[in-house]
Amino acid sequence: MYAALINNSVRVPQDIWQIKVPTKIKIFLWYLKRGVILTKDNLVCRNWNGDTRCSFCHSTETIHHLFFDYFYTKFLWRAVHLMFGISPPLSIGDLFVHWSKLGDNLHNSLLLTAASTLCWTIWLTRNEVVFEKGRPKTFLQVLFQGTHWLRQWARLQQRDDQQD
Repeated sequence: MYAALINNSVRVPQDIWQIKVPTKIKIFLWYLKRGVILTKDNLVCRNWNGDTRCSFCHSTETIHHLFFDYFYTKFLWRAVHLMFGISPPLSIGDLFVHWSKLGDNLHNSLLLTAASTLCWTIWLTRNEVVFEKGRPKTFLQVLFQGTHWLRQWARLQQRDDQQD
């Protein structure tokens, strides 16, 4: 991947590359935007023979289901809507094309950073249930974990700003 990025044979969207989050989160967002994170439906395309049901609700696990259709994530996006007055995104395209571009460049960057924390937290919660056979976190635990990541990444932003 590094060689592809260096040789410009793979294009990473500038909106993702410019936000102040760790590189692994930028790569995660890029994969999410391209629709290639390893949800169970994508694993089936790679000849995986496991159970394709969502670990939370037993519907077919797709990127769209996990991040937008599952009642748990709908609740999380609704909480963002209630706190900030922003309509919840309806899809990955809506998240990256419309939702994260509702204001000026600074506002857009902040929205994309907030969206990335929520998506990352949903992904981590899903992985804990799938790989560690743990119980799903409550809505508040996920929101708290998301705010934790936001605070951590804000500290990184402050350090970068001080160095500049």
